[in-house]
Amino acid sequence: MKSDFYRHRRWCIALSLALSMGAAGGLTTVSTAPAQAANVGTTAQQPLAPAPGQETSQPSSGATPSAEPTTPGASPSQPVAPAPSESAAPGQPNPGQPSPGQPNPAQPSPGNPSPGNPSPGKPADPSQPADPQPNPGQQPGAKPSAPAASATPTGSATKSPGSAAITPPRTDLPNIPDADPKGYWLKDPKGWWWRNSDGTWPKSQWLRVQGTVYYFKADGYLASGWLKLDKDWYFLSGSGARVTGWITVSGRRYYLDPATGVMLQGQINLSGKYYYFYGLTGDMATGWTKHNGVWHYYDKSTGAAVLGWLKDGGKWYYLDPSTTVMHVGPLKVGGKEYFMQSSGAAYVGWLKVGGTWHLYGSDGARVTSGWVKDGSDWYYFNPATGNYVTGNTVINGTTYRFLPSGKWIGYTAPGGYLQPSQSITSLGSQTNTLTYGMNGVKVRIVQQRLGLWYSTKLASVDGAFQTAVRSFQRRMGLSQTGVVDKTTWDAMQTGYSWYVDQYQAAPVSISATRSERIEAMIGYAYNQRGSSYTWGGAGPYGLGYDCSGLTLQALYHAGMDPQPINVVKHGWPSYRTSQELYKYSNFQHVPLSARQRGDLIFYTTDGVVTHVAIYLGDDQVIHTDWMGRPARIEHITVSYGWGNIASQVVRPFP
Repeated sequence: MKSDFYRHRRWCIALSLALSMGAAGGLTTVSTAPAQAANVGTTAQQPLAPAPGQETSQPSSGATPSAEPTTPGASPSQPVAPAPSESAAPGQPNPGQPSPGQPNPAQPSPGNPSPGNPSPGKPADPSQPADPQPNPGQQPGAKPSAPAASATPTGSATKSPGSAAITPPRTDLPNIPDADPKGYWLKDPKGWWWRNSDGTWPKSQWLRVQGTVYYFKADGYLASGWLKLDKDWYFLSGSGARVTGWITVSGRRYYLDPATGVMLQGQINLSGKYYYFYGLTGDMATGWTKHNGVWHYYDKSTGAAVLGWLKDGGKWYYLDPSTTVMHVGPLKVGGKEYFMQSSGAAYVGWLKVGGTWHLYGSDGARVTSGWVKDGSDWYYFNPATGNYVTGNTVINGTTYRFLPSGKWIGYTAPGGYLQPSQSITSLGSQTNTLTYGMNGVKVRIVQQRLGLWYSTKLASVDGAFQTAVRSFQRRMGLSQTGVVDKTTWDAMQTGYSWYVDQYQAAPVSISATRSERIEAMIGYAYNQRGSSYTWGGAGPYGLGYDCSGLTLQALYHAGMDPQPINVVKHGWPSYRTSQELYKYSNFQHVPLSARQRGDLIFYTTDGVVTHVAIYLGDDQVIHTDWMGRPARIEHITVSYGWGNIASQVVRPFP
């Protein structure tokens, strides 16, 4: 009995000492769970635990763990605990949320660019210019696509719709109690917990231990990683300490309220900069993001909302500095006017506003004064009105002529001569049915189809041609006329349109000067060198030309349309285009001795004009003259000699 009494007394003293040292934090570990802690007899010989996350010391006071960043861009180095199983962690992807767009930091304002002449294209037909169609029901993560600018802008709104909704600070969270100063940390195989001096432990609550906030779950164990309480998310470090401020988890950025630790959602103003955190996941948005029905752009590297001008994908956007919202509609910035499409992109090119065409330059700013070159056309904008001028206009003492479309007419021939045109007269349904004696490219195509063609073959309907056509018509069950009409043409399946003989070279800009037109004419002919000769042919290159067909197309390209001469008539049996050009009364005629670059040189046989060439200067011409002899440059005498050159030359550009 006495020995048992002393043994029991020694055990009580040891227990008292152990409890005293545990309160002071001097022991190392306890393996008993909170539910077993009351059974002191089973744990008295176990040392008490150190602070969570440490081996031999109590938890550090209050400071946010050094592994968690305090500024954007930093990433924590400590491992992140998995999200609680009862609810998805904010770090997990959520298909319902837009994903960040492509990185594109804010660009400098286009209000002060010097892009030179803007180069948007104006429609030839003054109808509403087209733009890519909108993408209704914008997909998450997609940058807005450019829609058609179909409505005439009205009003003078300079503010974007929507506003930057700011999430207010939380004020409804309970106060966090301080831990029992005599309590201590315990650890068992399930984790860390806190034992109060009365033997109880905290559960389902926050607790502040020496300045650091922790959360203890319903079973009393310390929480870590993502934690959802009611409607709020929190993040607890590997040591269990509540994290506040910026944090990166699985590559995503979050911001936890510095006062409460609550993960913030929505648009937040932090130190004068706006950030947006998705409503369901809480991660920080970057790039193009749509919320509250409007688009915003957040810098890819920092997440801060871009304000003012942004250049993305080669297009300019404007983010309202007061709301962060992408601007749509008319806009005035720095004294310049812009029109922002429903995609947000600044309109570039011609746009009809209130019945008047406006030109927006490559920087999106409306052109309102001075000379501007759009493509190959020149315009002049009256500084007093901001609109382009038309008709005869005096600029700095010189009179200029402008079309109703505003295009400057770069060359005006003297009175009585052919004036340049911005288009060649349409031939409508005119084309040649291949009857006897007809010439040109259609004849050549049929000859090739029926095996009649060779390099020195005259492209003319003759007896052999008609015999071969009748044979084809018989095989195809067609009426055997020997004439190639559209029915027979279609049956031949040549690969060419029935209207292939309507080919006309496109003219240069109406703003081209005299010298530019001369060079355009010569340049067209020069580019046809090597093209084969086709009697009655007027191109294009692969189908060949004769001398006057080449000259006529070169004139077309220079903007000269000598009606009633045309390419369809050119194939008629008795029509001689070279003779028609020589006697054309609206062309100037000058002596051969006064010839200059760009003149037309004519040649005669027995006093009748039979050939034409384009003069290059230095007694060189470009022409084509017979089957098997392609377009080329030669001496002015070609095969005719000086005595057969007409005494006068034609000058299309006097």
